[in-house]
Amino acid sequence: MRLSQSINLKKAALVASLGIEFFGVTSHAHALEGDVIRPYASATYLYDDNMRRFANKEQALLSTGSEKMADTMLMTEVGIILDKTISQQVFFFDLGVNRSKFDRNSVLDNDGREITGRWNWHLGNFWQGNIQAYHKKALVPFADFRAVGGIGLNIRTEDRRSADAIWKFHPRWQTRVAFVNYEVEYSADAQKAANLNENSQELELDYIAPSTSKVGVVYRHARGDRPVDQIFFGIPINNNYSQNELKLNVDWSTSAKSKLQFLGGLVERKHDEIPSRDFRKFNARTNFNWAPTGKTSLNLTAWRENNAQAFVTTSYTLNKGTSLSASLYATSKVTLQGSIRYEKRDFEGDDVFGPQRSDKDKTFALGLVYKPTLSLVLNAAVVHSTRESTSQMFEYDSNSLSLTGQYEF
Repeated sequence: MRLSQSINLKKAALVASLGIEFFGVTSHAHALEGDVIRPYASATYLYDDNMRRFANKEQALLSTGSEKMADTMLMTEVGIILDKTISQQVFFFDLGVNRSKFDRNSVLDNDGREITGRWNWHLGNFWQGNIQAYHKKALVPFADFRAVGGIGLNIRTEDRRSADAIWKFHPRWQTRVAFVNYEVEYSADAQKAANLNENSQELELDYIAPSTSKVGVVYRHARGDRPVDQIFFGIPINNNYSQNELKLNVDWSTSAKSKLQFLGGLVERKHDEIPSRDFRKFNARTNFNWAPTGKTSLNLTAWRENNAQAFVTTSYTLNKGTSLSASLYATSKVTLQGSIRYEKRDFEGDDVFGPQRSDKDKTFALGLVYKPTLSLVLNAAVVHSTRESTSQMFEYDSNSLSLTGQYEF
């Protein structure tokens, strides 16, 4: 919902390419130092020439009764931030509610919300951690949802609760333990098989260099339960799973102006039913940040990951991609940004049921952020996104323009 400092165009490109989750683009203004309670209000206008990510006019006609693919949307939001530090304890709470209204697709009008609560706790000089809760209710991206007989209103509700503790038992060593519960639920009957309740536990051991860079090993165990079975030709399929991961975690300052982050290792998943969907693979994500000057910054990310939480047509996908974003801080009030993103997704969990689907997503974005005052932020973004797929009904081409204003009281 809210991004620090300035608009994050890499995220803008991603969410705009996926559809209506474009909401996450807004950047917030800065209240005066010491403010504990900070109300805010924002409005976003979005024009998209293929709002619902149709493959062609024929698909639009079958789904809506009209060949028109373009639409506009206005989202208004109000919220409040509570940010308070008491001694070593840091408390943060952000509540935002929004209303989205479409010009042509009024059936998609909806109310959403996003709530974040966090307690960053400290106990003496050797113990610290976080207790966090996150809740979000929003429209599902059109790029990933096709309902039989047309694309209707589909709301996704997400809840994530977590707690972790870090013990720095030596100046160069620390250990971390974490517990996470994640739940997601879809309102549309066609996607209820993607509902998920996952509980995971993590154990990590880190070496801390004198520069505060760190290298660690992380073990993670997860149990995923899907309350609604997947139905194939009248046959119910249970997609519950257990997953174990062992990864290397690197957070290293390669210089005063650059940082390298890497998280990768072996991931093994086993399903309660249909062993042919099990996998044991190498997953990794690398992120490199570089600020060559005080007015420019670059970010390069590459990943190879298995995803099992987004689709009902497969038990998991293999996602391989890369993204590059750049920012130019032209003045203290003006920021220019651009990004490109490419991802290939193979629906490997479908092998047992037929030909494997494969998608290629490409996104290009440009943005401008203007901060006339400490309290007001204005931004604009243009995004072009395309998808090529072995399943023609999931292909699309879209162009969008957004204008956002946010004021923090």
